[in-house]
Amino acid sequence: MVPRLALAAGVIVWAVIRVLTTRRRPQPPRLAPTADDPVGAALAGARPVSRFAGEALDADDLRWIVSVAELEPAGEDGFNTAVGLDDTVSSYADVATDGLEDALADQPGIDAVEHADRESVLVRSALSLPDVHAAAVRALLAINRQPRPVPRRRSLHPDVMRAVADGMAAVMGEHGFTVRSGTSFHRVLAGERLTQVVGLRDGAGHHNDDGTISDARVMLTVEVVTTDEREHILSMSYEPTPVTGIEDLLVRKALPLCRATASRAAIVERWVSGLPWHVPDRPRREAADIAARWGFRGHARDLLGHRNRRRP
Repeated sequence: MVPRLALAAGVIVWAVIRVLTTRRRPQPPRLAPTADDPVGAALAGARPVSRFAGEALDADDLRWIVSVAELEPAGEDGFNTAVGLDDTVSSYADVATDGLEDALADQPGIDAVEHADRESVLVRSALSLPDVHAAAVRALLAINRQPRPVPRRRSLHPDVMRAVADGMAAVMGEHGFTVRSGTSFHRVLAGERLTQVVGLRDGAGHHNDDGTISDARVMLTVEVVTTDEREHILSMSYEPTPVTGIEDLLVRKALPLCRATASRAAIVERWVSGLPWHVPDRPRREAADIAARWGFRGHARDLLGHRNRRRP
C-alpha cells in the first residue's frame, strides 16, 4: 500500500476559514519532546486487532496513518494542532462512534479536543508535535482494544428547548426583547420599521440509556426582518453551543450584534464596511437593492461598484 498523506483536506480548509474569520492569538511555546521518538514509545509492544476478519495489522503503520500539523490558534478554543487520520484508520476503529475524542482528551498534556470530522481532530496542547502524535496513537490503540461507544445524538425534546429559552428570558427582557414566541425573542425597532429576533434551534444531545442527556448543544440565531413585509435583512447563526453557555454567548456576541444593527443606516454601513471583498448577511446585489430602496443610494453605488472586482 502506498502511504497517503493522512492530514485530510477538510481540516486544512476548516483551519484556514477559522483563522481568517476569528481573532488570532500568538502561538504559545511548546514543550520539548519527552523522548527521541515518542511515537516509537507509544507503539512499543502494541498488538492491534483488525476490525475486519483476516486482515493483519502492522502497528508501525500508525506513523503515517496518523499525522499532526501545526495550526495558528484562533477563536476562543485556541486549537493549535491538527491531527489527520487516513482512511486506513478504519481498520483500527470507527473513530466516529468508538470514542476517539474522549480517549485523546484523557491523554496527559492534552487540554482540549474537537473531533471536527471523520478524518480530522483538532487539539489544544502545549506538548511537542511528536508527543501529540504519540498521544493520538495511544488513544487509537486504546479504543482498538476497548471501544468507548458514544451515546446516540438526537434532537432535544421541545420541553428541553423551552427550558433553555426560559433561562434566556431575563437577559432578553433587560435588552428590550419583551415579546416571546416559543424559543424566540423579538424586539421591534419602531422608528426603523425593523424587528430583531433572537432564538434557538437545532438543539441536540447524547441521549443515554438511563434517560439523561449529555453534551446538550443548541444553535443561537440572530435575525433582522422588516416589520411590515417580514423581509429577511440579516441572519447570523452561532455554531452549536453547550446549553449551559447560552447566556454567555448572548452577552458576548448576539446582543452586541443586535446593538450594532439597530438601524437601517447601521445595517447598510455594515455592508459597505465589508468592501471590497466581503459583504456580510446578503449577496452584494441584493444588499445594493435594499440600500437603494431605503434611500442610501450612495451606499448602493458603493456596493455595486465592487461587484465585478475579483480578489487578487
